[in-house]
Amino acid sequence: MTNRPRLHTSGTLAPGLLAVVLFGVMAAIAWTTQFGEMSGYPDGIAITSEIGYAMFNLEALQSGEGAIPDTEPFLVAFILIAIVLDAALDASLVLAKREEGGEPVSPLASQRDTRPASGGAVADGGHEPTSRVGPTDGARTEGGESR
Repeated sequence: MTNRPRLHTSGTLAPGLLAVVLFGVMAAIAWTTQFGEMSGYPDGIAITSEIGYAMFNLEALQSGEGAIPDTEPFLVAFILIAIVLDAALDASLVLAKREEGGEPVSPLASQRDTRPASGGAVADGGHEPTSRVGPTDGARTEGGESR
């Protein structure tokens, strides 16, 4: 006999409602915020070049009249973002590293090699022979050709 689906409210309802309320509060704040008039930089001046000149202390190359003064705060933000992105990259590499049995695993290997060592590749690029050349019945030869 089948039962109809039931809503399980054992402890998961409160965090879900809290998330919905938090979303509603954030949406209300964004919806009712009054933004001022947009203002930009003067025409003909690129903020990126001004930041670059300030980064390398090239005041002679900065645009003269109408230049954007005090671009050093931009440099602080730029360097902080670079440090945070570098830390995120390092953390992603640490998290992506896999180990099995205390040894690192190659990220491109999909399965472990379970083949026996005999018959494998050798240093010169060839393969080891899987069987020895010679009599297999245990008979001893005294040299020369066998016919």
